[in-house]
Amino acid sequence: MFNLHRFYRKAPTSVEAESDSAEKSILLEDSEKASYTIDDVPSSPSKSCTKQRKLPSVFKLLLIIFGFAFALFSGQTIRKYATLGYKALLQSSKADNHVGCGQGVIIAAPPLGVNLLDRTGFEAKCSTSDPDHPCGLAIDSKGKETFWQSQAGASHWIEIDLKKKYNVQNIAVTSNPLTRDGVVLSHQVETAPEKGQWELAAFGLWRDDRSVKNATFEPRPVQFVRLTVLGTTGNQKFVAISDLNIYAADTIPSAPIKGGRWGVTLNFPLVPVTAFLDPVHQLLITMASDARDIYNSPGVPHTFAATWDLKGRTIVEELLSQTGHNMFCPGTSYDESGRVFVTGGSTPKQFSIYDSRTKSWTNPKDSKGENMKLALGRGYQGQTFLANGKTFMIGGTWSGGEADKEGEIFDSTRGWTILTNVRANNIKMDISVNCTTPKGVVPCIATGWRQHHPWLFSWKNDSIFHAGPSKQMNWISTAPPSGSIRAAGFREDKTAGVADGDAVCGITSMYDAENGVILTAGGAPNYHYWKEDRKTDPKVDPHRKEATNNAFEIKLGGVQVDAPVSPTKVASMKHQRIFANGIVLPNGETLVVGGQRQGEPFHDATWVSTPEIYSPDNKKTWRDGTPNSIPRAYHSWAVLLPDATVLVGGGGLNSNFPEANHYDAQIYHPGYLFTPDGKTTVARPQLSTVGHQTEYKLGETITFTSNVVVDGVASLIRYSAVTHSLNNDMRRIKLAVATKGNAADKKFSVTIPADPGVTLPGYWMLFVLQNGVPSVAKTVRITR
Repeated sequence: MFNLHRFYRKAPTSVEAESDSAEKSILLEDSEKASYTIDDVPSSPSKSCTKQRKLPSVFKLLLIIFGFAFALFSGQTIRKYATLGYKALLQSSKADNHVGCGQGVIIAAPPLGVNLLDRTGFEAKCSTSDPDHPCGLAIDSKGKETFWQSQAGASHWIEIDLKKKYNVQNIAVTSNPLTRDGVVLSHQVETAPEKGQWELAAFGLWRDDRSVKNATFEPRPVQFVRLTVLGTTGNQKFVAISDLNIYAADTIPSAPIKGGRWGVTLNFPLVPVTAFLDPVHQLLITMASDARDIYNSPGVPHTFAATWDLKGRTIVEELLSQTGHNMFCPGTSYDESGRVFVTGGSTPKQFSIYDSRTKSWTNPKDSKGENMKLALGRGYQGQTFLANGKTFMIGGTWSGGEADKEGEIFDSTRGWTILTNVRANNIKMDISVNCTTPKGVVPCIATGWRQHHPWLFSWKNDSIFHAGPSKQMNWISTAPPSGSIRAAGFREDKTAGVADGDAVCGITSMYDAENGVILTAGGAPNYHYWKEDRKTDPKVDPHRKEATNNAFEIKLGGVQVDAPVSPTKVASMKHQRIFANGIVLPNGETLVVGGQRQGEPFHDATWVSTPEIYSPDNKKTWRDGTPNSIPRAYHSWAVLLPDATVLVGGGGLNSNFPEANHYDAQIYHPGYLFTPDGKTTVARPQLSTVGHQTEYKLGETITFTSNVVVDGVASLIRYSAVTHSLNNDMRRIKLAVATKGNAADKKFSVTIPADPGVTLPGYWMLFVLQNGVPSVAKTVRITR
């Protein structure tokens, strides 16, 4: 029999039943492990809401049976109709998509495997309180029947004394259900093991509604928790909280040697799916879709975005409507002036540009003053900036139809034009499913994803190397009039006799751009682990292939463009992963984080909690990083920050599966920032560019000073954008450091490679290192 648990985690088992006029919520005893809970009913429910909650169990079972029967006989996907039955089981307004009856509904649950603490004996104190609503009411046992309300003021805080230490990992905040005012928006969460020893755990901006808000962070032994509220709905001067729950883990994962640390969590008002850095103003910009927690509403030409100012703790939300573009599942790339090109996605032919110089979004215009659009509608395409100043894309059949999406090129005078000889058929992955019914019908041939997320690398002589995810690699030329594409061989090591397969949503890292060295790892031959259609031959396995842990190095240096390329098999990753993210670090290593063994969008089962680091200078081996607690799988991302840390975030974006919606990001501090035992931070070299120059031409020399004698190698790492595990513009250049004058002067220089196929013009981060410890980067712009 088909097992619902393959797609859904079970609902909690301990339910507190109350009268019709009272609250209904799923509660957990202190000794029970938290599953994904639903807390869904308003304090004064309408009769229709009450009737909905009292739907007989037998009728719910009939709904499920009907859903399965309809799926089997109509050819519709079983997931769609299983969802209807699953929602019926939840006794919640989750099926109402968070409107109408649902107040305090869960939109993103606490992490799996934590304990909801019994608050009996906890003590609360706060900045101020209304005489009728003291702060102790936020932690009493009456749920939304009572609430703490502060007096008017600029900011507010509530502090909870747990009376003993717990491995606290999450707080969940429910606003007063009786009013729209006083909802917590801008906030920060601090914890302390002892009185007064406060440490920042999370900060950010929660969405403006009455859903349960979570702040999840790495578990730490603490006795005190403090929530500071810096902004509320409508800029009200008070805050009203009916419930503040605290979750704790049984244990704290141990950190391996040089495993690094997970730091503060950033909370966003949306599920961030796409992320990029503004190199001029040092802003992180994240985007969801036309909604904060679900995607692809037809005909809705806007995008919810949230921006973090790296210089502080400010996160702001913006509804981007000025370009008429739903920028979900787009192509992304930076040009040489720091503009981010965002193409296609849910609005398949739309084309928007974010200008880092002006912090503005625009539609580029053609000679007639009309908005430029893509020649072919696309979503999930691969896109990259080119050495000749143009931008290229190929593939992407998620939107705009499933026809082949041939290569397309942009220049500022002609706009987007199709390269008819750059055929998408060359980049396709294999068909993975050919299922048949007992009658011999072939109802499910999975083909739509075969052109998803191409790995593209600009290279010398205006060429592009297509490294995957298809096992067939290619050289691409955009030369007029129609371009060309030529096979470059398979991703296989013929000497070792090891071949990679198709590897959709694997990771890539061009960690040595001057030599054209690309690391590829992971991915899977299927976009979904589970088949979409239940009408299969009973003899056919209902799942597809798991992710791989294969890893290869591809070296373009020394290979003539258009000639076959010979990859080298390197040590496999320790973990199988699809939907992971790879980030090149200043020391030349590559961090791989998140992903799943069995890839299935909007489900976190089999996610990989342990990151790993590839070290090309240590016999090309992998080592584990410190585990983290927040699942990062489908729709997650990672970006390198200028302080040499990595921001890892997102995952989910489907309100039908809120347990996989992650409205946050975490900062990972690599092991090079600590002593080997991870307990003490190390001193970092300082970097000052002479004359404070920030713009250089290809081939020029950058002169800088430091407070120490630096290593003989520095790094340039290009700013890049990421979505759906794809980050084509990311690359690192390994620079030789020369000493200028006397060693005591601590004055040095590096020379920028002159080939634009290596040093793609644009914004880069310059890092220097001492004993492998990187400085904070200086941002430089490199031009032709």
